[in-house]
Amino acid sequence: MTFRTSAPHPRSGSAGDRRLWVGLVCVGILILLVVPTEVFLSSQRRGKPPAEDAFAAHINHIVFVVLENHAYDNLFGAYCPHVGTFCSMLNDGIPPGTCVPFNVSNPLGGCVQPYPFTARNWSLTSSLPHATKPSLEAWNGGLMNGFYAAEHSGFDPFGYYTANTTPVYWDLAEEYGLGDAFYSSVLSYSLPNHWHIVAGQSPEVVLNNTPGYANGSSTYFQNDRLYLNESNQTRSVEDLLLNTSVSWTYYDSYLGSYRRAILDTPTHTGRAFGYWSPLAAKAESYTAIFTKHFVPNVNFYADARNGTLPNISWVIPPGQDSDHPPANSTVAQEYAASLVNAVESSPDWNSTALFLTWDDYGGFYDHLAPPMSGDHQQLGFRVPLLVVSPYAREGYIGSGFGYFESILHLMEWRFHLGCITTLDCTAPLPLEFFDFNAPARAPILFPSIFNATSYPLPLEPSGPGSLLPPYYPSSAFTVFPEGQLPDVD
Repeated sequence: MTFRTSAPHPRSGSAGDRRLWVGLVCVGILILLVVPTEVFLSSQRRGKPPAEDAFAAHINHIVFVVLENHAYDNLFGAYCPHVGTFCSMLNDGIPPGTCVPFNVSNPLGGCVQPYPFTARNWSLTSSLPHATKPSLEAWNGGLMNGFYAAEHSGFDPFGYYTANTTPVYWDLAEEYGLGDAFYSSVLSYSLPNHWHIVAGQSPEVVLNNTPGYANGSSTYFQNDRLYLNESNQTRSVEDLLLNTSVSWTYYDSYLGSYRRAILDTPTHTGRAFGYWSPLAAKAESYTAIFTKHFVPNVNFYADARNGTLPNISWVIPPGQDSDHPPANSTVAQEYAASLVNAVESSPDWNSTALFLTWDDYGGFYDHLAPPMSGDHQQLGFRVPLLVVSPYAREGYIGSGFGYFESILHLMEWRFHLGCITTLDCTAPLPLEFFDFNAPARAPILFPSIFNATSYPLPLEPSGPGSLLPPYYPSSAFTVFPEGQLPDVD
């Protein structure tokens, strides 16, 4: 015998049936209106996989460090091509025989092979354009063969660093975790990607225009006004954090006054137009309830040292330490080591997960075509993701799909914040890098003087260790006699 149930048709049955139908329809509409946050929250109420329960039980501090402008293949294309003593897993690096055509319309007209950088390539002065137009040209519909013409930078886009030229990053990967299937959110430059890091979306105007260039052009000034209007209408993670007990800090710089921040004159570009601090474009950030959360990046060291790291933090480097060409990459590696050392020496070490990435590809070649996100948005080029934690799997290379919103989603999920857009609501959580069945690993300090470091470091055994003494970084990362260099694209 088969039983079938159905709701009454709105034009049949009693008046009570019709009222029931109308009520059901209204409830359905209400559910649709709140679906992104409700889907997210309902997933938290349901039974969670053990990895999620373990992460929530062990991790109370999530640190997201965002450096600048390097594609995955540029930094890790030559890392771990074979399994061996220091490589327990294979890396999806540059395939043997790769050769990128000079002209996609004439594939027989010659090509350029990726090649290893030397010390002279630590500081590059090529233009390496990477806004929307050249990004699309380099991507070429997913063929990944348009880089030479798109970049107008000769062979520089095809260079990659090695164990000798980027030992700090390789040491971090060897001792902790590396993601080789992690993507920027937008096929474009810094600003829209930084928006996605904190909002899961971006003002539309920034995709094809670059606000904040103080060059006297009325076109730029008009874009600035549009950018501010769109920014103030863009919901972000700070709206989720409002009226919660979750502690958070954006380590970059003090915001100052909104009136000065939105100035754009031939001699002054205001804070609101910075490419690495999108929340500075929102008027609400300058109100008393929010402004206390924006502090200088140098404060991170003291907070780590004092055991007062917030639940959620973003660390944005000074321009000279950011890894953005032409800044010297060895300085950026020293800076990254100093941040990791600060966390490892912190009383908060055993409850912290630090994620380090680069905000866009910077014009450098990557062989792997970026996929679509779960909600059918075209993602940007692949960038490295380093994962540092006492529970990170040693030498693990994670090939699970992820993108910037994966870290935003992790923050939202861990601290029960809800979510903003379908992009962050549905982003995969980067939990594969952790093993919570093993004891917390002892800290591993990394040389923060480049000439004193090398790859590979000795593999560290697992097991708890004693707390390290307080960590004080070099004054190079805390004192800037000439000021911090400004954000660039």
